[in-house]
Amino acid sequence: MVIPNSHIQSVKEILHHLPYTTTHLPGVGGEIKAAPEHFQVEEILPYAPCGEGEHLFVTLRRAGWNTADVAAALARCFGLKSMEVGWGGRKDKQAVTTQTFSLHLSMSTPMDRIEATLTELPFTILSVQRHRNKLKTGHVARNRFRILITQTAPGAIDAATAIAEAIRHNGIPNFYGEQRFGIEKANIDRAMQLVERQRPARGKQEAFLVSVIQSALFNIWLTERIGRNQYHQILAGDVAQKTDTGGLFVVDDVDEAMERFGRGAIVYTGPIFGPKMMAAGHPAAEFEAQVLNRFDLDLDTFKRLRAPGARRQAVLRVDDLTVRSEQNGLELAFTLPPGAYATMITREFMRPAG
Repeated sequence: MVIPNSHIQSVKEILHHLPYTTTHLPGVGGEIKAAPEHFQVEEILPYAPCGEGEHLFVTLRRAGWNTADVAAALARCFGLKSMEVGWGGRKDKQAVTTQTFSLHLSMSTPMDRIEATLTELPFTILSVQRHRNKLKTGHVARNRFRILITQTAPGAIDAATAIAEAIRHNGIPNFYGEQRFGIEKANIDRAMQLVERQRPARGKQEAFLVSVIQSALFNIWLTERIGRNQYHQILAGDVAQKTDTGGLFVVDDVDEAMERFGRGAIVYTGPIFGPKMMAAGHPAAEFEAQVLNRFDLDLDTFKRLRAPGARRQAVLRVDDLTVRSEQNGLELAFTLPPGAYATMITREFMRPAG
C-alpha cells in the first residue's frame, strides 16, 4: 500500500489551518512559554493514595523535563525497570509541571532512605505516599492550568474577557494540539510510513504513531463539521456521550438530544477510527466515512494496525475559565479533562488583535 504524497500534504494543510470559534471577536496577540513559569500545569488524580502497598506515589514539581525523562530518572535512582514506574499522562516539557509517579518499591525499603534518594534529583518533591496499585495511563481526573500570555496588545483585558465569555458559553472544538503531530508535523510522515507497511504496530512508539493518524483524522472530521455549520448541532445518528456517567448512545430523537446538549447533559462525539469504535448511525456515519474515503483508508486499516478505536468528545466545555490582567500580560486559569489540550484554549486568545 502506498500513501500518495498529495494525501499527506492535504492532511498537514488542514491541520495547519484549524478553525477558530471566536473569530467574531478581536484577539489579543502575544506569546506563551516565554519562560517555563509562564505555563503551569497541575495534575489532579481521581483518587488519593491509601497509605499502604508496594507502590510509592511520588508527587513532584519540575521544569524543563518531559514525563518520560522524569520517569527514567526515577527508575535509575532506585534501580527499577521502566515498567516499574507509572504515570497517568504525558505533560509539557516547557512548563512548570506538578505530577505524580508511582514506583514499585518493596515495603521493606526504609522511607528515610527513599526520601534521601529523592533529594538527589533536580525536582521539588511535594509528597511521598504508598498505594496498593501502580499508577497507569489514564489515571488522571483533570489538569489545572495557569498560563501567562505575554506581549499582548494594548487594552487586551477587554478583548480577552469577551473571548473567555464566549468560550464559557459555547465551549471550543476539542482538537488535538499541534504538539501531537511534531515539529513541522513530521509525525504525520512517520505515521503514514507505518500504514504503508500494512503490519501491526509494535511497541509504544509505533502505537503512538497510529494514534497520530487517528488524531489527525479526528481533527479533519471536526474541521469539516464546523465547515458545514454543524458545530452547535446534533445530527441524527451522532454518537453522544452523557456528561455525568460517560455513557454512549446513538441519537435517534434529534430534538430531545438538542435540548440535552443545550443544557450540557450530553455532548456529541467524533471518531477515533478503529474496528471496535462505537458506530454512528445515518446520516452522521456517512460524514465519518467520507473522511476515511478521502484518504483511501478504511476500518480494516486500523484493524491491521491493531488499533481498536474509540469516541472522543467533540466539544470541550471550559466552565471555570478566568482571565485577569497581569503586569506583563494576561493570565488564564482553567481546568481540562485528560486528553484535552490547553493550547487549543490559548490559540483562541492569541489571534492577531483587531
